[in-house]
Amino acid sequence: MGTLPFTLPTCEQPATVRMPVYTPANDGSGSSLDAIAYACTEHAGQAVTALRAADLSTYPEPIDPDVTRTCGHVHIFPTGGLADPADVAPDAAPPAHPEHPRWCDRDDCERRGERRSRALETDTNRPEAVIVAVALVQSLHPAAAPMVSLTAVDGPTAGRVVMSIGQARVLRYRLATLIDVAKGGRR
Repeated sequence: MGTLPFTLPTCEQPATVRMPVYTPANDGSGSSLDAIAYACTEHAGQAVTALRAADLSTYPEPIDPDVTRTCGHVHIFPTGGLADPADVAPDAAPPAHPEHPRWCDRDDCERRGERRSRALETDTNRPEAVIVAVALVQSLHPAAAPMVSLTAVDGPTAGRVVMSIGQARVLRYRLATLIDVAKGGRR
């Protein structure tokens, strides 16, 4: 599965902080989410310092109340840059389309003029006035960086906003802040 190249502080107490771990892309196009680390309040600062000292980016956030992890727990994504290459079968065939990013849907890229992941709808299991979907997109230009596409459909009208990964990351934190404020009621 892979591990971090160093050991994070651990005390086996319940984690209160979730830290997505991003590695810089080799081609300079941004960063890749490769792991999630968890820490208790006491060790969160030390964990952030250790991650950033190893040239990894992290943006700590409170852990969701329904998630239970212990301080020091790390989940490495098997498709990320921190994954152990030994976990890949030695006789595994190379990707069928090496020019496509691993997240690409590979369906009609040339006609669309972009690589695109499958769209993820924000389904709340309730009727909503607007249908919202998000996806990764990337121009076919060799130096193009992946972007986040946000599409909203309201009846016959649709709108699409494409933003950089950095803008999407900041939007994620802004939305989390607004949701947290909404849970607390009016102020």
